[in-house]
Amino acid sequence: MRAAWVVLVLALTAACSSQAPVDDQAAIRQVLDQWPNDFAAKKIDEVCGLFAPDTVVIYPDSADRNYDATCAQFRRVFSGANSYTYAPPEIHEILVDHDLAAVRLIWRLEIRDPKGSVIEKTTENGLDVFARQPDGSWKIRISHAFGMP
Repeated sequence: MRAAWVVLVLALTAACSSQAPVDDQAAIRQVLDQWPNDFAAKKIDEVCGLFAPDTVVIYPDSADRNYDATCAQFRRVFSGANSYTYAPPEIHEILVDHDLAAVRLIWRLEIRDPKGSVIEKTTENGLDVFARQPDGSWKIRISHAFGMP
């Protein structure tokens, strides 16, 4: 009887540990799916909250940005006259390994002038590396985006 309990406990432990990546993937997907809504609502704390305090944001033809520079850029965008709308990300893959995750995704942004006319549409192919934070949340540690034609 005791052996049966040991086998049951081991089986449950294995099942729970195998579910962790699925739960982590769901948590990452949830924050990525929510981010465009927060961006559209100009919720600066939530928008910046996707990024870890030690984040590095990399985009071609611009200097790498840390957390403060990234949030300052969002503040400038939010204070301008144009409106910026991100579509929900097109997530191609989420790979989780312990406290790190890599996410391949595409972001689509539309910029409109104050009259509502579309002045620019961009598509960015990206790779975001998430790190689990001390509170258990997932935040972007490294964001590398590539503009697409």
